[in-house]
Amino acid sequence: MALVASATSLTGPRTLVLLDNLDDADAYMDLWDDLQSRQFNVTLHDVKTPVSLSKYDQRLFDHLLILAPKMTAYPTGMNAKSVVGFVAEGGNVLVAASSELGNTIRELSREFDVEFDNRYTTVYDHFNYDQDLGKDRHDTVVVNTGTHLSTVDAIVPQKDIPGPILFRGIAHSINPSNSLLTKVLWAPQEAYSWETQDGDNESANQDPSVSGKDISLVSVMQARNNARIAFLGSTDMLTDRYFSAPAKKHGEKISPSGNRKFIEELTKWTFQEKGALDVVAVQHHKVGEEEAPAHYRIKDTMTYTISLAEYHDGEWHPFSADDVQLELIMLDPYVRKTLEQVPLDDQSTVGTFTTTLQLPDQYGVFKFAVNYKRPGLTYVESVTTVGIHPFRHDQYPRFISQAKPYYTSAASMGVGLLIFSFVYLWGGLESTVKTTKKA
Repeated sequence: MALVASATSLTGPRTLVLLDNLDDADAYMDLWDDLQSRQFNVTLHDVKTPVSLSKYDQRLFDHLLILAPKMTAYPTGMNAKSVVGFVAEGGNVLVAASSELGNTIRELSREFDVEFDNRYTTVYDHFNYDQDLGKDRHDTVVVNTGTHLSTVDAIVPQKDIPGPILFRGIAHSINPSNSLLTKVLWAPQEAYSWETQDGDNESANQDPSVSGKDISLVSVMQARNNARIAFLGSTDMLTDRYFSAPAKKHGEKISPSGNRKFIEELTKWTFQEKGALDVVAVQHHKVGEEEAPAHYRIKDTMTYTISLAEYHDGEWHPFSADDVQLELIMLDPYVRKTLEQVPLDDQSTVGTFTTTLQLPDQYGVFKFAVNYKRPGLTYVESVTTVGIHPFRHDQYPRFISQAKPYYTSAASMGVGLLIFSFVYLWGGLESTVKTTKKA
């Protein structure tokens, strides 16, 4: 299936979908419709069809959706190294798993510090299960977005999700020391991951390896090159059945499922349709001047200004924040100061941040650096190199207060010399010369 159009994604419209079998595509028709409405060019492949992600060091696709949890081997022309290289080249990836997850996807997720639970394990919850989809085994968990959804609105805004999320699948965990990873959706406190063999209700031979809020259901990662990767423990939550099914938890009223809106917002973020920042302009100059000088002098007072724009809804908009900081660095930061945002008006097309500061009493080559990294937003790294010179010999003040002891010492020596000379020359000392006669 090819949907040829111009996508609203910053990285492009070309999207490759890997399926265990092409017949599985019928279960995701609402998902394809959503991508089509956002003008993506979608290509479906099963794992038996040869496919390549790049050719002549150029990406053939901009986004990769892996909806093939049972995959035991990559298609011809593709492997784990090529997927990691695809991300390194700026491509975006969404990986959906299930209880039948094979080692192929498991090993790929480990490349990004994500660890799925053992095969044939499922997330169960005997208190928060759906009475229709999970009435037999309690394996369809109703997840409350108000308490178990990340508060990072740049990824999935809580206020836009109309109801709870229905989840049936496998648990995973993320490396807490990896700052690039963000947990988006996690399980209720009563949930646990338990093993079943081939769908049977046999007892597991060990305690659950993960339970409660430690169970990650959906996690995302933004690489240092701003490529984005999403990991879902369920392929069912992307299907038409879960998109349209109402959420019906025991003891609560029936509410609409939030799956469709959740997946829409998640894919928008993953495919860089929102949450992307760009540095529009950087300016710096001395106070009272307009142009940037060739170099600064130590202790100069200068103004630094940076303009940022945020991409969403297919357009660039002014970016607003109160935690953008400027660092003046020479090996180590000498100055770190929070920038103030210029008030926005109806004519504003970018968010402008500025500050005025005095340069340090240290000469050398410095960098004006803005290193803004926040979950859900692309990383902003703006570096401007400037030279700070010392004063010339004729620019120093004739007298400086720190040298008063030396001035006093020199003056006292001069006064002492004058007194000594006066006393020595005209102090009234008499000398007598005695003469003796020879016998």
